[in-house]
Amino acid sequence: MFLLQAFDYSVANLLLSVVNYAYWILFAFIIASILFSWFPGYPSSSFMQAVYDAVRAVANPILMPIRERVPMLQLGGFGIDLSPIIAIFGLVIASRLLEIIIEQFVRPITG
Repeated sequence: MFLLQAFDYSVANLLLSVVNYAYWILFAFIIASILFSWFPGYPSSSFMQAVYDAVRAVANPILMPIRERVPMLQLGGFGIDLSPIIAIFGLVIASRLLEIIIEQFVRPITG
């Protein structure tokens, strides 16, 4: 804590940065999962397959519980998966709530 204050940086700012980075990283993984879902087969190169598996490993624990509870929206002959939209909306709400908690409760204590 003293090291952070020596560089004129507060714990609240550090926590806000962590929340912000976590939000954008999870957002990017969900968007990448959407893009990969448009191409149902595994990628041919081993590098892209590793990226595909990493994206699925991060996005599936977020999206699968939503997919189990919210059915696909059927439009004619195809369905639309609403789980990424709900997950991103949930991420926005969670991120904002954490920012409010940090601003209201952590910043007054830590300065």
